[in-house]
Amino acid sequence: MGNLLFNPNGRVARTRFLQGMVVLTVASVLVVAGSTMVSSSVGFLNLLLIFPYICVFGKRLHDAGTTAWWVLVIWLGSMFVAFVLGLVFGGFFMTPEMIEIQEEMSERLAAGDFAGFMQGTEILSDKMLPLNILTTIGSNFVLAVVVGALKTEPRENKHGPEPGTAGSEGL
Repeated sequence: MGNLLFNPNGRVARTRFLQGMVVLTVASVLVVAGSTMVSSSVGFLNLLLIFPYICVFGKRLHDAGTTAWWVLVIWLGSMFVAFVLGLVFGGFFMTPEMIEIQEEMSERLAAGDFAGFMQGTEILSDKMLPLNILTTIGSNFVLAVVVGALKTEPRENKHGPEPGTAGSEGL
């Protein structure tokens, strides 16, 4: 698993890619939950997940015979999918109390009460945790399906031999 998550070189078969996505999704959910329930500074652990995401997606793109630079498009796609999921499902999670908190936050910010505004963001983030987890899982799922559906290049390419063949390190 270490080679899959921390080595950007080579190729990876669909099943191994999906295993990596499960591990990264669980890690992302733990970071989202930790940043809400423990401390907002836990959210900085997301930065540590960037490289493993690049490795997993990059190897899958290599397997399809393309460049790993497409990871940039995938990153933008993940933000778009998370945004759309937030719009679609946000209404299910917003309560009248949360709307009142948002209004109060806006008033405090307009009045220059930044500390009161930040206190409101903490309260709101606690209440929005289920939506944040849903968007994290949902965006990872959508992108895993799209990138996982790419066809494997059926021969050795410049990134290495086809996964599952001799010399492919079992990936």
